[in-house]
Amino acid sequence: MTQSGDPLENAVAERVNKTIKEEFTTDRQMSFNSLKNAKESMSKIIEFYNEKRPHRILNWHTPNEAHQINGLLQRQWKTYYKKQKTHDPIINNNV
Repeated sequence: MTQSGDPLENAVAERVNKTIKEEFTTDRQMSFNSLKNAKESMSKIIEFYNEKRPHRILNWHTPNEAHQINGLLQRQWKTYYKKQKTHDPIINNNV
């Protein structure tokens, strides 16, 4: 959950959660017989997601490959959401 309760504030994490649910689960609910089994499964999913699964937004690189690229990747997304600045009278009175 985000601090403000706004899911757009935490869009990247929400997108990762969606991908895991869509690509790594079947029509049935993902279930584990123990916490250890759940941790092992999620560890394998995260490893695959970061090391083997290419991402369109990263010009079809894996996150690990993109992290090692020098310079900036070409932006593949649009920003529709602009976080509104809040007015904090305590901070503004001390200026």
